[in-house]
Amino acid sequence: MKQKYIYFLITTIAIATLGLIAIQIYWVENALQLKEDEFWRDAKDAVNSTVVKLERNEILKKLKAHQQGRYLFIDDQAQEKLEQAGRDTTFDFLVLQEVSREGENLEIKITEEQEGKKSTRIVRKKVKDVMNAEDSVNLMDIDLSFLNNPQPNILESTESPQLDNVIKSRLARKKAFVGDIVKRMIEVDLYQPIEERVSKNEIDSILRDELTSLGITTDPDFTVTDDQSQIHLTNEDTVNPDKVNDKVSAQLFPNDVVRDPYYLNVSFPRKTGFLLQTNWLMLSTSLLVIIVIMSIFYYTVHTIINQKRNSEIKNDFINNMTHELKTPISTISLACEAMSDPDIGQNQQAVKRYVGMIGDENKRLGLLVEEVLQSAVFDRGEFKLKIETIELNKLLKNVIDKIQIQVKEKNGQLSTKIADDPIFVQGDRVHLANVLYNLIDNANKYSKENPEITVSLEKTGDRAKISVSDKGIGISKENQNRIFEKLYRVPTGNIHDVKGFGLGLSYVKIVLEKLGGSINLKSQLGKGSTFTIYLPNFEAKRN
Repeated sequence: MKQKYIYFLITTIAIATLGLIAIQIYWVENALQLKEDEFWRDAKDAVNSTVVKLERNEILKKLKAHQQGRYLFIDDQAQEKLEQAGRDTTFDFLVLQEVSREGENLEIKITEEQEGKKSTRIVRKKVKDVMNAEDSVNLMDIDLSFLNNPQPNILESTESPQLDNVIKSRLARKKAFVGDIVKRMIEVDLYQPIEERVSKNEIDSILRDELTSLGITTDPDFTVTDDQSQIHLTNEDTVNPDKVNDKVSAQLFPNDVVRDPYYLNVSFPRKTGFLLQTNWLMLSTSLLVIIVIMSIFYYTVHTIINQKRNSEIKNDFINNMTHELKTPISTISLACEAMSDPDIGQNQQAVKRYVGMIGDENKRLGLLVEEVLQSAVFDRGEFKLKIETIELNKLLKNVIDKIQIQVKEKNGQLSTKIADDPIFVQGDRVHLANVLYNLIDNANKYSKENPEITVSLEKTGDRAKISVSDKGIGISKENQNRIFEKLYRVPTGNIHDVKGFGLGLSYVKIVLEKLGGSINLKSQLGKGSTFTIYLPNFEAKRN
């Protein structure tokens, strides 16, 4: 795949992924905004209900304090029975003969008269105290003004004009009663301070009940202020002026006639946490979706880049293998062509030399093929090591002796620092020798002129340490992370001046890991490299 197509594909996927994430974030923000709007709407309803209940409670308190009004509070069931008693009668009018009260019991004596016939009934009901009155409390439409006079109040006349006078008299007394109550309320408006009309605990109790009924369980903070924003009541330890725009307000006692207004202001300092807590499922799901989208994007891009890199490595490997195989094939071809010359055939020494060349190149071809095959075996983890006790000092010296000739051919110098005391390890002699040979051979190959190579062996704690250093071309940081990958070679442009398939260091790492060892690299571009091997030390018992 061409470079520009890869960039185009990655860019397209990135834009699509960012678009999906942006849509998801927008959806979450929009959902949270709707939840917040619903929160404030419910909070406003709760505050308004609180104001209504506070005003109703004040009215009930004043009615209880009124001499006649305190008798007007009976339960709904009693009210219904009294109303039915009035509706069921067939007489011209109903007379309240006598009303008396003992504790919570109210006794009403009713006399009915028609065509000279009288009937009397007594109704006994329980009176509720106004301070305990709830929504079910109703006011009886019964004239009890005569309670100021304990004597029975009897209406004898049955004539229509007299009945009209009675009704008018009762309406007048009722009007006076209501007027007195209104007067008392106005007097409260004018003279009673807000701190006496309502308490902090009463506001807090009613407000919390109203909020809870609407599903708002976070703790509210409230203040009662006048029209000059002066605070008169609050449940806050410290009042934060920054919360002015983050509150719900409603006027307390909105039906006051002439009094200056007071406002109940409610804020929610832990609103954000409450909204997040109540919407955790939506937020968790959205976060999971975003993580999945980003993971898929990363995996896709990573796969594309890996495919591109593997394609480059494959092409590199094919080019290197072609070049490596082409050289011995060409040599063999030339040797065979030379031997076919009749003149060469007469020269036994020349024939012997060409036959030797053909044999050497054939071995070289075999080694190249074997190296590729071994790499496949190592990759599958199918190779087996022949473990034995090995003296590293001797093994390292043997490897150095074999490669010394190649270093001298480049006018190089190979110096050693090998410990005098024998160091033993457990390993496969053949594979361990190949590991050491590969490292020293790489140090020689990647040094341009006059290689300077240093090989050292020492014991550090319970491990054997082998270092191979050179002053060659070095390896850049970006290539150091990939140097042990299979088929990877440090790019050298189109110049193929170094032999190999990129399998050597990969093989080295696999063998060392199988033996329980490790390898480290320190390199600086243009100044050389140092490969350090660590192997578990094994002190053999010598006979």
